Amino acid sequence: MKNKGVLGRYLLLKPSTRMVIEWPILIGVGVAGTIFSFPTIPFYPATNIFGFILLIIGFWIHGLSHKVHRQAHEQAQSIEKIVTSGIYSKIRHPGYLGLLLTFFGFAFAWGIVWIFIPVLILSILYYLTAIKEEEYLLRKFGKEYEEYIRQVPRRFIPKTL
Repeated sequence: MKNKGVLGRYLLLKPSTRMVIEWPILIGVGVAGTIFSFPTIPFYPATNIFGFILLIIGFWIHGLSHKVHRQAHEQAQSIEKIVTSGIYSKIRHPGYLGLLLTFFGFAFAWGIVWIFIPVLILSILYYLTAIKEEEYLLRKFGKEYEEYIRQVPRRFIPKTL
């Protein structure tokens, strides 16, 4: 898989490496926001409670993805087979969905407006990562992955909730 440019290399970093970069940024913005009294989101404490609920759901979904797909924290090149059972029978990227929910949950729970900037940037990066991974998996697994996409057409949100 070719890694063109900084963005391309970042998108294909091992997820555990990305975590070491991403979480300190989120926490740093939150701490800075607390120290410097950045604007907070309205409707305290309802939005904070909503954030904690999103955090729990995000961790739960992320955990479900790892329960079924043991290689979920590996780079796409390391994936040996397409996982189509469990939560992967509903959406193609449940691990990323779990992370996105966790990021947004963290932002709402902390309650600082500025945390949403890195959360939105990280969300876009994970969306782009999913696209890049799918391009690679289509090349690697061909028709088998095409059939999986046909059977599971949604990347992040299931057809029926």
